[in-house]
Amino acid sequence: MSIYNSSGEMSGVQGLLHKSELSWDLVMAVEDIVKAGEELDVMVLSVDVARCRVSLSLKRLQRDPLQTTLDSIQWGETTLALPEVKQIIQVLEWTPGIKRVDIGRQAEESHTVSQDVELYLTKQSPQGGFALVARVGRVLQELLVETGLSKDDMKKALTRVLSRVGRS
Repeated sequence: MSIYNSSGEMSGVQGLLHKSELSWDLVMAVEDIVKAGEELDVMVLSVDVARCRVSLSLKRLQRDPLQTTLDSIQWGETTLALPEVKQIIQVLEWTPGIKRVDIGRQAEESHTVSQDVELYLTKQSPQGGFALVARVGRVLQELLVETGLSKDDMKKALTRVLSRVGRS
């Protein structure tokens, strides 16, 4: 199995476990999570028959901390909109079909899950729009988007937003 920095075999098939699939936490060194020769229970993500490779995940055997957080989070008033959130709002407001973006509630997780800016479309959507959750480090920020876009078009818009956020 390969941990994109180490490897092993499974009956002649190479298993690939990217370090981003080791843990929901930021992984600085693979050795902090797994040791050479250690047996692991993993989830199969994909199989590439032509290349005899299997993509694996260790972290997906555990529930995404964001889901746990959203189920139990203590939301409060927004104290300070982070620069990344302001950038998300700006890009959203320039997106055709989006009429308005309002800042909702804010919360803080107990630990940093990712240094990346992440943007989620929630299942609870207000009338005439969508509710989003932006995660920047430990901070969760709710955004309320008024739009006539379909759910699929909104997902495409969010992909474009994330591709632009963080660029200088």
